[in-house]
Amino acid sequence: MSAEPKKSGRFGMLKGMKDAVPALEPAAHIPPPPAEPRKDDATQEPFSCTLSRGLKRRLKKASADEGRKQYLIVEQALAEYLARHHKNIE
Repeated sequence: MSAEPKKSGRFGMLKGMKDAVPALEPAAHIPPPPAEPRKDDATQEPFSCTLSRGLKRRLKKASADEGRKQYLIVEQALAEYLARHHKNIE
């Protein structure tokens, strides 16, 4: 056997790259989910809408920052809107 240096594996360079990239920190403030879901809120139903390009981009960024699904952010925002502006609707 020769005394050649051992070649690093094909993923050897990734170790150094992993150490060079700073770890992502969770968002400073993630709002809690609504306290008690209503009876009719137990099952999810399909819903589709269109958004302006800028609003959609901001939603995607907020979703990534908070580590939550986009539909959960939209659902929470809609629930807060209805609670604030349409208290009489059950």
